[in-house]
Amino acid sequence: MKLVVISPQSKHEYTVQWIEAHTLTGNVVIKSGHAPIILTLVAGTDFSFLLASDEKKIIRLFRSGFLEVDRTTALALISQEI
Repeated sequence: MKLVVISPQSKHEYTVQWIEAHTLTGNVVIKSGHAPIILTLVAGTDFSFLLASDEKKIIRLFRSGFLEVDRTTALALISQEI
């Protein structure tokens, strides 16, 4: 699955096995093939994902953001530099 993280001053692209996000309605794990969805990411939580190389990355969210998911791609919009 492809993950694109866009922040105010940069854009990062990753190939990931899964994404874990904290939303207004609880914790969610996204894998390739997930149904399309748009989620609000909660400030003060971790946004994490597992790279194809088995390396886990964690972004601490100081502000809220958004995650748009389709079957093969996820787009995270965050309002802080990473």
